[in-house]
Formats: sequence, C-alpha cells, structure tokens
Amino acid sequence: PPPPPQPPQPPSPSSGGKEGSTKAQRKVAQAGQQERGRGEAPRHGVSSPPVPAAAAPNVAPPPLPPMRTSKLHDEIFAFAQASITRGEAAHAEVQGILASLRALVSSRWPQATVELYGSRATGLSLASSDVDVTLLGVPCGAGREAVGGALKELHALMEGQPWVASQKLVLSARIPVLKVATPSSIPIDITISDSAQHTGLLARDLVLGYLSEAPQLTPLVLVLKSFLRELGLNDPYTGGMSSYSLVVLLWLFVCESAHRGYNTTDLGYQLLGFFSMFLYRFDSQVTHVDDPLSPMITAPGEPRENIMHSCYQIGRVCRTFHRALQLLSPETPEWDDPATPLLPRLFSEASSANRATQTEATATTPPPAAARTPPSSGGSSAPASAPPPDSAAASAIASVVEELTAEVEAQSTAEAAAAPPVPPAAKGETPSAEDAKPLAPSPPPPPSPPPPPPPSP
Repeated sequence: PPPPPQPPQPPSPSSGGKEGSTKAQRKVAQAGQQERGRGEAPRHGVSSPPVPAAAAPNVAPPPLPPMRTSKLHDEIFAFAQASITRGEAAHAEVQGILASLRALVSSRWPQATVELYGSRATGLSLASSDVDVTLLGVPCGAGREAVGGALKELHALMEGQPWVASQKLVLSARIPVLKVATPSSIPIDITISDSAQHTGLLARDLVLGYLSEAPQLTPLVLVLKSFLRELGLNDPYTGGMSSYSLVVLLWLFVCESAHRGYNTTDLGYQLLGFFSMFLYRFDSQVTHVDDPLSPMITAPGEPRENIMHSCYQIGRVCRTFHRALQLLSPETPEWDDPATPLLPRLFSEASSANRATQTEATATTPPPAAARTPPSSGGSSAPASAPPPDSAAASAIASVVEELTAEVEAQSTAEAAAAPPVPPAAKGETPSAEDAKPLAPSPPPPPSPPPPPPPSP
C-alpha cells in the first residue's frame, strides 16, 4: 500500500527573523489557541511535535486484521495439500521413466524430443493420473499410416524395458496412441505430434498461464477432479468431463467473478459459486463451450470446437452438483460447526445419491460415436472398450425366458382343454355343400324413415 500522508513540518525554531513574524504564522498560532480553548485536539501542523525528517519514510501503516475465511476454504486447501503430497511419491518414478524414454527415442531418432503435457506437466495431477507424452521431430511424415509406423517402431524398442509391464497400440483413434502400463500401474500415453489436431502442448501452456494468473484454481481443480473421479464422471470417453474443460470453465468463472467485484480468495465460496454457475448454464442441456485454442487450430469462419461435446452424461453431472450445493449451503448448521467436516460429507452423501441414479444412465441409449469423441486437447485418445458381458446375468435372463415360454405353453394347453368339444362327423359322412359354405354376413338393418317436414309458417 502507498505510505500514509505525512503531517506538514512546523517552522524550525532556528529559522527566526522574518519567517517567524509572518502573518500566516500568527494566524496558525491563533487558531491553535482557539482550539485548545474549546478543548479540541490540535490539528497537524498547529501544535503537534515536530517529526524528524529522517524518520518520516520509515513510518509503517497499521497492520490489517487477518481476513477470516470459511471452514470450507480451509478444508479445500488442506485437501489440495494432501493430494499434492500423495502425488510426490510417484513424481520420482515418472521422472525416471521420462529419462529412459528420452534415451530410447534419441537412439532411434537423434533429432526427436520428448515433451510432457497434461496434468502431470501443470501440477494438477492426482495420484492415479496418467502420464501424457508426445514426441516432436520424428521424421515419419504426416498421415495416420506414417505415425502408426513410427509408433510400431517405438513399441519394438520398448520391449524388455523394466518399467514396461504391458503395451497396446491404438491406431484407430483420432490421434494414434501407444498405451503403456508400468509395474506400479502408472498409465502412460505416448503420441506423436505431427499435425495441428494434436493440441496437447498448446493446452499445457494455456493452463499454465491460467494458473499463474489465478493460483486459486489449483486447489479447486484438485477437489473437483477427485470428486468427479469418485463418481465415475471424469473420463470423456464415457461421457464425463475432461480435466481440460474443467480448468477452462473454472477460469471463466473466476474471471467473471473478479469482473463483477466478487470475492475470489475464499475457496469455499468460489466452489459454491461454480456449482451455481454450472447449473445455471448447463441444466437446460446446453453443453457448448468454445475451446480457447480454436483460433489457433481452425481457419477463420469455421465453427469453434466445443470442449464439452463428449460430455453426454451432463445430466448426471448437474444432478451431482445440485446435491453438492444443497450439502454445502452456508444456511446449513454444519457450515460453521468445527466438529462436522464438509468435504467428507460431500464425497460420501453426494456420491451415494449419484450411484443410485447410474441405472437410469446406463439404461438410456448411448449417443452416436461422434458424440463420444474426446476433445482434441485432452491428450491421448483411445476409446474405452465395452465391458465384457456378465455370464451370470445372461444365464439369469435365459432362465426367465424359459419360464415365460413354459407358462405361455401351459396357458395355451389349458385354454384348448376348456373349449367345448366339436362333434366329429359320422364315419364315411362328408359335410354337405350347405355346411361347407361360409356363413354369409347378416343383412344390414332397413333404413329408418325420414323425419316429417317442418310445418309451414
């Protein structure tokens, strides 16, 4: 803050002469005497003691009282700190894997480089987050077949590495990817950046810029990512929200809050405000949010890419956020009760209520394949495989079908037995032509006579 204004200096006693006998000084002295006569405190510059010139710049403003934050703010901050601490355990292993991968890539393509992007590069990763890696400068040419051939070569190079437990090439995805699993179950997605469709590095730099402008995004993103993961709504390949879309929406909300003059430092109120904004915008099934990277990857005049186009479970997300808003409302008695934590209550009650509605979501017809395509800036892109059919459920369905078939056959037999018997024809007797003719329909009834004419006037 700017330094406080300093009081004007009174005339020095040694100045004397004409300066001490000016009319202005006599008026100031008379005003000070009048104020003392009325019992008022003298104003600065009248009779206050002189302040040394050397001490004036060192006068500090009074300390401001500490701002009181909500209990939810403290819980969100503590949750983010614990999440970051848990992620540090895998950080050393990830760095070792990257060093080994860089050595393998350099041995095959000396001019190529290995770049890390995604949540592991922005500091927004959870303990179970995957490692997104892309290769730059691989001389394979453009096109899906060329990229697939380079990934096959890399697949062969990585065979036998101690940090590789399994590998799977997914060349049918929009961006071909080599999916690797480590012995410690850390998933790694390796791609080759050969076209403008791969926006992983652009998204990384964009998110890092957001975090430098608004550091409060980090704890909010970590809490919401963990919450959506607990509900199974954090995977864009199954209709959930991607981490990239979550960061963009939070950034837009923080900017709008700051523009309107709202408090953006209390994480608890920011979380509640984000829930309200999300429900206001998406509760009507409007799920279009322009990708901030669209001007960089699309030509002028083309429609901007929608970062929410794969979130076809937006209804479940809205119901979950609505329930969370009810549980965390400041009007509840738990808001200020130190004995009742809010975040554990949110994770337990909201997740249990949301799991009760998963049957409804799975019973609905899945959207077309185009709607399930993940956003381009989310990194690797391999569609999740469908779960194998449950043999127990299939046998149960088959037994139910057999029981229903047996019931229908038994009912048909009972109806046939209860019907009156038809007298059989005599032996050697054939039905006559009259009996063989079909019954003619009964003639229609005669038309009713017309009503009498009305009387003449």
